[in-house]
Amino acid sequence: MMNSTHPLPVVLLLLVAVITGWMVWQLSEEEAPPPLYGPPRSDYVLIDFEMVALDEKGVESFSAQGPMLSRHPYLGTLDVEKPRFLFPDSEGKPWNARAGRAWVAKDGNELRLTQAVEFDGPRDAGGARIEVRTPDLTVLPDANEVLTDSAVTVTGPGSILRGRGLRADLDTRRFKLSRMTGSYAPSKR
Repeated sequence: MMNSTHPLPVVLLLLVAVITGWMVWQLSEEEAPPPLYGPPRSDYVLIDFEMVALDEKGVESFSAQGPMLSRHPYLGTLDVEKPRFLFPDSEGKPWNARAGRAWVAKDGNELRLTQAVEFDGPRDAGGARIEVRTPDLTVLPDANEVLTDSAVTVTGPGSILRGRGLRADLDTRRFKLSRMTGSYAPSKR
């Protein structure tokens, strides 16, 4: 009796072993971590800065100072920590603003102040002024307007107004509050 071995089953068995080994090796490879996506690194960062922003006519739109300013490399926007701003009204009298943070549009025509915003008007002849307190405030320097949809308190000579939502014209000192409550103390004569 003669034993004959055919090479085909051996070759097929070897081929199956190689393919199975390759598949196990593919499955056991660790996946590469996903690429890191996040905010890009700033174009530049200014520390303890002071700046003056001019409008298209070369007139001061606002001035700013603070401990740190950074510029977004692609959008051209600015992020400012603990900013202090001065916004001149039509008479050149400054409105003072402080906040925890601020975002400034590329062209400087919109500023978003956040985190305990204090926005104070120029003092009048008697030394009184308008004071605005709110968690966030948008300033439009070209239009000399401020607005917010958040809770707001406006304190002026003899009055305290509270509401949710504010739109104000800094030149005319006209304030429009939504859902407002207030108290008024008549002036002494």
